[in-house]
Amino acid sequence: MKNRSKMMVYCAAVISMLIITACSRPGVDIYIAGFEELSTGSRIPVLWVNGERTVLAGNTGSAWPFSIAVSGSDVHIAGVEIEYGLSQAVYWINGESTFLSDNENPTWASSIAVSGSDIYVAGREMDEQGRFRAVLWKNGVKTFLTDEPLSSIASNIFIYNNDMYIAGSDSNGEPQGPKAVYWKNGERVLLSGITGDARSNAIAVSGDDVYVAGHEDFLAVYWVNGRMITLTDEMDIANVSSIAVYDDDVYIAGNEVDHLGKTAAVYWRNGVIIILTDDAHTGAAHAVAIDDSTVYIAGRDSTPDNVRSAVYWVNGKMVVLPRGDDVVSSEAHAIAIVRR
Repeated sequence: MKNRSKMMVYCAAVISMLIITACSRPGVDIYIAGFEELSTGSRIPVLWVNGERTVLAGNTGSAWPFSIAVSGSDVHIAGVEIEYGLSQAVYWINGESTFLSDNENPTWASSIAVSGSDIYVAGREMDEQGRFRAVLWKNGVKTFLTDEPLSSIASNIFIYNNDMYIAGSDSNGEPQGPKAVYWKNGERVLLSGITGDARSNAIAVSGDDVYVAGHEDFLAVYWVNGRMITLTDEMDIANVSSIAVYDDDVYIAGNEVDHLGKTAAVYWRNGVIIILTDDAHTGAAHAVAIDDSTVYIAGRDSTPDNVRSAVYWVNGKMVVLPRGDDVVSSEAHAIAIVRR
């Protein structure tokens, strides 16, 4: 692996069930969205604020969040709810849910952002032929990002200086197959040109620089203004899910699979991998947020006896989030850090 010098942040002495307040920092609030799976198999959406758990409103079936944005006193969360067997894009404002779907096609909401009084949600819709189309909802009004016939997906949205950036994939155009792209104010920018097996999963903008994380073929990569930087080589299996930039440092969260098939939560700082999961555990990192050089990662940890818990890490120290009764597993998918 390139930049293989691993900072083995196992936190062995402190990994055992830290109390929720152990890693809190004065002056910040920690918002985390995720789900809990019940013994019945259904999933319920959950918000944790500084470790305090709240179940989000839902209808019938299962629901789980993928993204969170906090604006003033309002907490916005986007995800998917299964109602009568149909996947429907949904978002919650302060715990109350609203469906984004306007027809009988399956939809998914992957990411949410807020700018002023406008709420933006990125995701996808499946048509009658089973093809995905990348979608942007602005204040509930749907716009397709492409009118072309092949599949496209919108994965992550970022608002910066009144410009809207959406990361995703698009199978239209050359080369054949899914290509990593992003849309800036609706205009598509192609990132991958070598192969037809690529995707961009997350995007961040800092100054004049656009950072996008994803994969190209089997490689975990990120692009800076279109220039690709590899995080892994052909011998490693890894996925990336989130990116953040602070003081020119690039942080990317994801997971890595070793030669024995063990999955570990990891993040990369400027291409150097940092392992979060203890040797005896498995895990995944889904989201990263930075506040004043403190690194927050949200994800999942699984014990050797397969107890799966929603967790977050603060500079590598794991905090296990509380869960309700009759919960067999839980997972954290999104995180936001807000200064008081």
